Amino acid sequence: MSEQPPRWFRDRITAGLQALVVLHLPGGPGADTVAYTRDVWVQTLWDAPIAWDDRLDGPRIEAAFRRLARSIDRWPPPRALLEMLPQRPQPRPLPAPRMSAAERAEASRRLREALDQILRR
Repeated sequence: MSEQPPRWFRDRITAGLQALVVLHLPGGPGADTVAYTRDVWVQTLWDAPIAWDDRLDGPRIEAAFRRLARSIDRWPPPRALLEMLPQRPQPRPLPAPRMSAAERAEASRRLREALDQILRR
């Protein structure tokens, strides 16, 4: 059996599903199966090949549910949420290293020497 999802994940999926239930979409779960539907969604999405992280993915899950609500006219499968997930925010790139002219010249010389050694083999 797979590991249990953390509270933050379960809460985000639950809130998103509650919003979808309010839409009364065709094919949606009946009142007697809403809790089971939530449990299946939570476990199915948690088992997706994603290393879920609250800080990175919590806002993405919320955005995916908003995208889903705007675009569907029938009750979606869990896979539809994964298709709506925006990309994770990318870290800021590191600044280019600052090298003096002498350091660049030395690095170029060492690179040429290394290439010469490789080519001589």
